[in-house]
Amino acid sequence: MQSKSKAFLKKHVFVVFLIVTFIISWFPWIMGEAGLIIFGPSIAGIIVIALTQGKDGLRKVTQQALRWKVGWRWWLVALFVSALISLTAIGIFAILDGGTISFTFLHEKWYWLPLYFVMTILGGPLAEELGWRGFAQPYLQKRINPFIVSIIIGTVWGLWHLPIFFQAESLHNQIGLEWLPIFLIGEISLSILITWVYNKTKGSLLVGGIILHAADNFWYSILLTNETMDSVLSGNVHNVLNRPLYLIVTVVGGCVALAIGFITKWQLGKKKE
Repeated sequence: MQSKSKAFLKKHVFVVFLIVTFIISWFPWIMGEAGLIIFGPSIAGIIVIALTQGKDGLRKVTQQALRWKVGWRWWLVALFVSALISLTAIGIFAILDGGTISFTFLHEKWYWLPLYFVMTILGGPLAEELGWRGFAQPYLQKRINPFIVSIIIGTVWGLWHLPIFFQAESLHNQIGLEWLPIFLIGEISLSILITWVYNKTKGSLLVGGIILHAADNFWYSILLTNETMDSVLSGNVHNVLNRPLYLIVTVVGGCVALAIGFITKWQLGKKKE
C-alpha cells in the first residue's frame, strides 16, 4: 500500500505540488481574508522533494540555494537586467507621454537601499523560489522544453498572486482583475529570464532564482513607484500605480524575454542531455 502511494505521488508530483502550494498560500483567502501566505511555494517544494527524493533531494536543493560561484557576469545579469528593462521603459514613457518619474526612494534616504534589498529577498523570493525553481523548474525541464516550462511556471506563478488583487491598497489591486492578462505576461516574461539565468548558472537557485527575483522586485519598487523606506518600515505602503508605464514595462520585458528565447533557440541555456 505504501509503495503504491509513493508511486502515485511520484507520477503526479507536480499536481500535488500545486495543490499543496495553493492550499497553504490561499488559506487566509479561503477563510474570508484578503491575505496570502507567501511561504506556500517553498514549503510545498520542500515537502514534495522530501517525499519523492528523500535526503538526497533536500541536499541537492540546499546546494543549489547556496551555489554562488557562477561567474561575475551572471551576478551582474541577475542583479541589473530588471533595472535596464525598467530604465528603458521609463525612457520610452518619457518620449511618448512626456511623463517624469520622481525616484522617491533614491531622493529620500538612498543609503537604506542595501537593507531594503535584503528585506526584498526575505519578503518574497526566499518564500517562493524553493518551490518554483527549487522543485518545479528542474522537474519540468526533464520532460518539457525550457521555454514552455517558463510559460507554465509563469502562468501558475501569476495566478498564485490572485488573492492580492483583492487586498486594498496593494499594487495588484490597482492593476485590477481586468489587467490580469497583462500581469500574467509580465510574470511569464520574468519566468523566462529566470529560466535562462538558472540554466546558464548550472542550476544556481541562489543567483538564477532568489537574487534575480529579488532584484526584479527591488528595481520595480525603486524605479517605478513612490515607495520609501519609511513607508516600508511603518507598513503604510503608499505606492501609486502608473498604468501606462506599467504597460510599457511589461511590453519591454516581454520583448527582452522573446529575444532571449529566439537567440537561444528556445532552449534558454539548457544543454542537451
